[in-house]
Parts: sequence; structure tokens; C-alpha cells
Amino acid sequence: MAIRFAFFDIDGTLIDDRRELSPRVEEALAALRRRGVETAIATGRAPDQLRPIAERLGFDSYVCCNGGLAVYRGDKVLAASVPRDVIASFVELAESNGYPVVVAGDEACYANRRDHAEIREAYRFLGLPSEPVYDPDAWKREDVYQLYLFCKPGQEAPFVEAYRDALRFIRPHRFYLDVFPAGVSKATGVEAILRSAGCSKEEAVAFGDSENDVEMLKYVGMGVAMGNAAEPAKRAARRITGSVDEGGIFAALVDLGLIEGQPVP
Repeated sequence: MAIRFAFFDIDGTLIDDRRELSPRVEEALAALRRRGVETAIATGRAPDQLRPIAERLGFDSYVCCNGGLAVYRGDKVLAASVPRDVIASFVELAESNGYPVVVAGDEACYANRRDHAEIREAYRFLGLPSEPVYDPDAWKREDVYQLYLFCKPGQEAPFVEAYRDALRFIRPHRFYLDVFPAGVSKATGVEAILRSAGCSKEEAVAFGDSENDVEMLKYVGMGVAMGNAAEPAKRAARRITGSVDEGGIFAALVDLGLIEGQPVP
């Protein structure tokens, strides 16, 4: 079955650890679109965190917050927010332990700590131009699709135990954990976009490299793991391509017959 839609993770897939674009990504995306293949981002980042790369690469469809929010051609097609009572108790537990929390809304991220060193370092690591807005009460007014818990590995154990039925926890970086509703994944966001586009999952390809890509890679007709991917992502994929530094996206799209071109030098 012909591929009609392609989904791309950002960190470790579209961009490398230096926060630079993988070789020939822009060329590959342009070639895909000329052939009528629609494209979307699928990321754990929040909307404001993905916006710079989306604008640079011409994406108007995306799955973000690990599937908590999905937008197709600028229209919201899925919104799975964290219940406010869950946020209230979660933030209370975090503050009692002295851990910063950032919450992700539609337009911005909000922190319960002002000018915190770990938050600042994490944003710098991700190559983001600005830090979250200091607003400890933003979650009381706005829908929140994901929380970021800043703590050291292992310190999240009480949270995982207390919220095992309500929330999922994934650590994408050493700085923090992504925390989002149970039952949500990138696959649920991909499903919502494909439904809106009138595409089947067999008509979709997805690229990823991390634990939070597993469900998506299994869900689509062609899941492609990067050569630098974590083992769970590689096991979930039907195909493994080169690493992000080797231009793995371009190479896989050529191998799949979706674009023309020579291997990345």
C-alpha cells in the first residue's frame, strides 16, 4: 500500500545531539511533499518548544506532549489534558520534595520556580530560545497536556507509585521526566491525525529513536528506527536506518522508494 503520510520525531531523529538538523532533512521533506506525501512532527516536546523547528521545516501538523495534543493542518484534532485534581496533588507532592515542575499548555509552558538552574540548563540543552513562563497557578486556568518533573533518576519513584493508574512517566533526558495521562502515546495522536486526513495506518511511515516512539513505530504500517535509537525503539520498528548523523531519514526514504536521491556522503 502506498505511503500517504510521514511522521517524524524531533530530538535524535530530525536533529542531532548538537541541536543541528540531520543531513539533507530539508531536501527529503521537500521531495516527499512534492510527491503528495503529507508530513507531521511527532514529539514529546510542548507546542511552544516544537514551534521553531516546525516553522523552519514547514510543518503545520503535529503530535506533541507525547500524544496529549494533536493538530492537523492547524486544527486541533485531539486534546487529552491532565485532570486538574491530579495536577493539584502532583504539584503539591513535588513542592513538598523541593522539585520544580513545568506544565505544558496550548501556547506556553509554565514553571512553579523562577529562574531555576535545572530548568535553565534543560532548555539550553534542548536548544530552546526562551525558558518557561513563571506562573505557578497557570494550570488552574489552562488545559495542561504534560508535566515535566525535574528530579534526579530514582527520585521519581514515589510519584510513579502514587500515580501509576493516572499518569505515564518517561525520562527523555537526565534533567526531567515527561509526565502525561495514562493511555496516551504518540500512537494515539498519530491515529487522530490519520483519521482526519482520511488515511489508514498502513499508509503511514514514522521515524523515531526513543522509548516514547515505541507505540507509534508499532502502530504505523512502516515504523523506522534510527541507527542511534534505543533498543526498545529498534525492536518496535520494521526497519532500522542509519543514525541521525548519517542522514538516516534521507537514506530510509530513498530505500522505501518515497524519494529519489543518492546516499548521504
